[in-house]
Amino acid sequence: MATARRRGDTGAVLWDVVPEGETPTPSVVAAAMVLEQLPTERVPMWAAEWLVQGYDGDALAELAGLSGRDTREVRDLLPAALADAGVDVMSSEQAAFKMAYDHIATLHLEGRVRWEWAVNQVVGLVFAAGHADVAFEQPLGALWEVDDDLDGPWSRTKDELAEVVRQACVEQLRK
Repeated sequence: MATARRRGDTGAVLWDVVPEGETPTPSVVAAAMVLEQLPTERVPMWAAEWLVQGYDGDALAELAGLSGRDTREVRDLLPAALADAGVDVMSSEQAAFKMAYDHIATLHLEGRVRWEWAVNQVVGLVFAAGHADVAFEQPLGALWEVDDDLDGPWSRTKDELAEVVRQACVEQLRK
């Protein structure tokens, strides 16, 4: 399994938000912001994509025009841009985890990501949260230990693990 992606001295970003080449929804970006897992340099491009998708507003247009190098400027403008897109910044870490885990589950169940990617994202979020209880309150939180079940003598087969992940994703979206 791939290791979690890390960023330099500005902090670790362990949740990839979306697979390469995809644009997250404004709600997913709001969750990433609350969970302090936002790859800020990518946000202006996403804002430009949101404009193309039909979202509108002055703050959103301004955000889309930024380079992403000034992370403070992006972070300062993001709440207003999200409001332009009709999204309020989540007020709780619990709501942010729900959104993040729902997003991961949806991507997997739609066949857009492999089960290993889904597990890696859950592991990254749990690790970034310092193993806080809130990271385990959703069904997808149970995937935290699946990466320990790879390639050991006690391991389940990859097909069995894929089914564990699929079932956790189904349960996540039922909740």
